[in-house]
Amino acid sequence: MKKILIIDDEEVFVKVLTDSLPKDKYEVIRVLDGEEGLKEMDKSKPDMIILDLLMPKMGGVQFLDELKKREQKNKIPILISSQFSKMNNMSEAIASGIEVGVKGYIVKSSQSIEMIIKTIENTLKN
Repeated sequence: MKKILIIDDEEVFVKVLTDSLPKDKYEVIRVLDGEEGLKEMDKSKPDMIILDLLMPKMGGVQFLDELKKREQKNKIPILISSQFSKMNNMSEAIASGIEVGVKGYIVKSSQSIEMIIKTIENTLKN
């Protein structure tokens, strides 16, 4: 069973995604901001991280910056999730996050849940 850590403060997105992922294939762990995400990542050793960019306390860009400071580079694949496909800081976050595991992004507002799950599954295969 694969563990997916979702770092996102948006209740509806997380609930729909959690309810839609096959329970026999995935264990979902959810935290509300990047600070909690760093702690949970160390504790639970997830197979994948889904990271929102805009959150209270520590957002996604700061989370990626913290990963870069760590001695061992993150080997966990990360998908950036956001409401906006043309957000400047999304492309910056992906570009700056590639060295710490960013593999792509999910646009919450325009992708179907089926497409999001397919993106997750394809990312975990690679």
